[in-house]
Amino acid sequence: MADISADIKTGEFKNVYLIYGEERYLRENYAGKLLKALVAPGDNLNFSKFEGDTSDINEILSLAQTLPFMADRRVVFVKDSGLFHKACDELFDYLEAPAEDTVLIFDEENVDKRSRNYKAVSKLKGDVNAAPMTGDALKRWVAACFSKKYGKKIRESTVELLMSRAGTDMSVLSSEIAKLSGYVGQREIIEDADVVTMTNRNPSGSVFEMIEAMTLKKQKEAVSIYYEMLEAKESPYGILSLIERQFRIIYIVKELTEKKASKQEIASAAGIKDYFVPKYQRQAAKYSRTKIRQVLDECAGADADSKSGRIADTLAVELLIIRFSS
Repeated sequence: MADISADIKTGEFKNVYLIYGEERYLRENYAGKLLKALVAPGDNLNFSKFEGDTSDINEILSLAQTLPFMADRRVVFVKDSGLFHKACDELFDYLEAPAEDTVLIFDEENVDKRSRNYKAVSKLKGDVNAAPMTGDALKRWVAACFSKKYGKKIRESTVELLMSRAGTDMSVLSSEIAKLSGYVGQREIIEDADVVTMTNRNPSGSVFEMIEAMTLKKQKEAVSIYYEMLEAKESPYGILSLIERQFRIIYIVKELTEKKASKQEIASAAGIKDYFVPKYQRQAAKYSRTKIRQVLDECAGADADSKSGRIADTLAVELLIIRFSS
């Protein structure tokens, strides 16, 4: 696997890079570093960019095999082509013997590691996995962004609060970090109050906090979060669906925790990142399996009541929240 920072430092670049993975922020970051190191500002003669799965592979490879004009190398950047989860013999043939004076860079969200094209790039040591950061690694990244980019400090508990509200998407977190750093001005430390003031909850984060309030029997807080979500134009049906999803996750986490499954096994089965497993375990400890099933049954009942017109949708969800936070 390629180490882009090391390649930039030594100036010894691979002829082909495949940057892939779910984390768009990391893909853009890696690609941006490569392009900054490889492409001279304003050099449109030796740099070409293609985007989308309709890109012409023959045109891409024709440019890749064209000698650079008064430069050390030609750079061809291809984004979201889909060429690594479908057959493409032309690309495979090129990867068997890539042009020595061209750097061909692919940026792909999804790849099939069983494909010949992926294996060919991997053989060239040009594959770069932009896998999402999780757990402590993501928390360290957030703290490092505050420190290195903005000269700010933040406590681990405040990082956790930020992630619970903004989520774990690195693009979103990067934006929130910049916003918070600007908000505090000359002050060095980011406080919990700053996060609460400046960071909007995403819907899943809001529901998580609402359920946390429900488990602690903080009825007023749970209802308040619900109405904040309504004011943010979230639909009662959407909120109810998220509540149901959260309790299904809690049920899975409880069941697997009792079976002594690992954090990774629990995260995989529940469809969550391993960072969130301890948080769900704390919530699961407040409920018996019978109680969780009761909540799920009442979610279905509230959905049926509101859709049949027996009760207003907003009120149906509020009554459910009140009942399980009493």
